[in-house]
Amino acid sequence: MLKKVLHMLLIVSLLVGFAGCSQLSPEQKTVSGQVQKEVNEVKDSAVPDFETIYDNTVEIEVHFDPNGMYKDFQDIKIQDGKMLSDILTMIGKSQVITDESEVNDMSGMATKDNRLILIAKDGSQKEIKFAYDDPAFAEGYLEIDEVKYDPGYSFFRYIKDFTKYRHFDTNIDDEVKDLFGKYNWTIDYRVSSTKETLPADLKHGAGEFPIKIYWAYNNELSREIGLDYTGLLGKEVQAEIYRLREPLPETMHPRMNARGIIMKYENKIVGAYIDAGRHDSFACSLDRKSLQDIAGKEWDDWVSDHIDYNNELEKKLSKMTPEEIIRQYYDAMDRHDQKLMFACMTRQHLCTYLSANMDNNRLINEDFDDVFSDGEGNVKSAKLLDVKEMGGMSNEPGMKEYVVTVDYQFKKDITSSSGKQPRFLILKQESPQSGWRIHSEGTGP
Repeated sequence: MLKKVLHMLLIVSLLVGFAGCSQLSPEQKTVSGQVQKEVNEVKDSAVPDFETIYDNTVEIEVHFDPNGMYKDFQDIKIQDGKMLSDILTMIGKSQVITDESEVNDMSGMATKDNRLILIAKDGSQKEIKFAYDDPAFAEGYLEIDEVKYDPGYSFFRYIKDFTKYRHFDTNIDDEVKDLFGKYNWTIDYRVSSTKETLPADLKHGAGEFPIKIYWAYNNELSREIGLDYTGLLGKEVQAEIYRLREPLPETMHPRMNARGIIMKYENKIVGAYIDAGRHDSFACSLDRKSLQDIAGKEWDDWVSDHIDYNNELEKKLSKMTPEEIIRQYYDAMDRHDQKLMFACMTRQHLCTYLSANMDNNRLINEDFDDVFSDGEGNVKSAKLLDVKEMGGMSNEPGMKEYVVTVDYQFKKDITSSSGKQPRFLILKQESPQSGWRIHSEGTGP
């Protein structure tokens, strides 16, 4: 009975208590009234005074585990009225966890020993403990006076994103809110706004940073909802990044976090799409369709239309055998010829550099130097000693697998030490005209 009362009181107090949210919707008033009626019928002196605790909350402090991976983000203070409303509303919708075994057995990736401190106008405080698991498992709980609640995993994604973003602008244009709302996306806040100069064309040349592929890809997503920015190629546009409440489509699991991107020209919306931010940005259209859904093509068929086949380096590499591409790649790495080295990769592999280790406050990485220093840029020399084809890809046309031996000398030891090391390469025939390129490189088969 006590747990039920705690839960009901929590909902009521959160519906009516936080600053700037005194106007309740008809649905909230109905729920509040029904719950309060039940609470008033219960006489239990052991129930804490939740209404006093939550009334007029003006600030929430977020403290992450001082010994955990987010220990540098222990003291985050939220005072914005909309953000307070968002957090308290999500907490207010929590359900009591009846089977605690579901949350007590979290993975090694779980973030535990975290706290929310709710501060009221009169200075009184209430502590809420919380823990959450990796998105692959999507579990978490709040603990209030030894009672565990499940607020839904969107709550933990919301809180975790305080470690990613530096700005939280909740002053959103109505036309932007309406556009995302039309497709059932909820904007939490604007992360940043940047000026971006679109490329003059969308034909990618060998060895170029894949910015043209980025804009070509996302224009497909944008056109799906009737916005096409190809008429603005070569011009400067404004790109706005928004944090979205809803997760990415289930087909993209375990990736979950969605960023809404709005492009404006002369203050008019000219493009809009969803991306996934850091590490793997390509995502979906606002109506949650993939590139394949929209274009009716797999990646290789689609990207072949965006390759500059008249590029001289493209012509040269297109005539090479897989073994020659491998030798060209490591020779370029040894000579620090960045352009030639990246030209030996498939465009799909190249596009991973767009958001690898990216600051989520940015739209994309601007060039290879943004991600080069700890990877290929850490190589002092790379002497290819042996190349041997393997048989594992024999049943997949247009793909071959090789094991190579390379004598690496690194500027500093990061993931491995200098010396002779094996590398396993998958080469792919990107398109009939562009020939073979390196699709992946790994330290294991």
